[in-house]
Amino acid sequence: MNREQGKTPRQRIAVFGLGRFGFGLAVRLAELGADVLAVDSSNELVEEVDQRVSRAVCLDAANEFAVSKLDLDSIDLAVVCIGRNIEAGLLVTAVLQRLGVKEIWVRAIDQNQAQILEAMGVRRILSIEKEMAREVAQNIVMPGTQVLAPITADHSLAEVKAKPAFVGKTLHQLDFRNRYGVNVVAIKSREVATGPEGPEKVEVRINYLPHADDVIEEGDVLVVVGPDEKMAALQANH
Repeated sequence: MNREQGKTPRQRIAVFGLGRFGFGLAVRLAELGADVLAVDSSNELVEEVDQRVSRAVCLDAANEFAVSKLDLDSIDLAVVCIGRNIEAGLLVTAVLQRLGVKEIWVRAIDQNQAQILEAMGVRRILSIEKEMAREVAQNIVMPGTQVLAPITADHSLAEVKAKPAFVGKTLHQLDFRNRYGVNVVAIKSREVATGPEGPEKVEVRINYLPHADDVIEEGDVLVVVGPDEKMAALQANH
């Protein structure tokens, strides 16, 4: 099997605000392989997250001059997670827009803030309550599937554990697109790194853009994109 694929550049994401949601988001993005810049005005929170992301910076994100020093030109996406300080969240969003950040997602606390953000031209507004409800619903109807990111109202990028029926078969044989209605965009495999004194640790290897002749192995996790209803059917299909 051809597991050695050319690695694609890591997505660069800036997270502004390290409250409970922002902190968890920054850490999870880093775990998923993103190059994460975490920003907060609390030195304590910045120090806490520093070893878990690519870079952590303590500054007032409403200060346009300070934020301009962060080299945001190379950022693919900025996520504003400014707790319950609505004014601060709007100010940071405006600063990022003025500095030319192309893709900005913002957490909205209530409908009024969401409407203001819509008027500001923000493309993706995060409602934590709605996102949590969506996640719970997906966990109910798609057990064994971990949704990584919603793409549209009914399409997602998700991780699906390879079922025993998939093991030993190639992607061509399984024909996920025509048989299950989803596309496999990556395969995550766990390998034990051994040393002179035996097993040391488990490493996760990612096969980006796998070939049709790549074989599914036991323990693999498939990263798929497609309609939520198809992913539910994929898990239920034996």
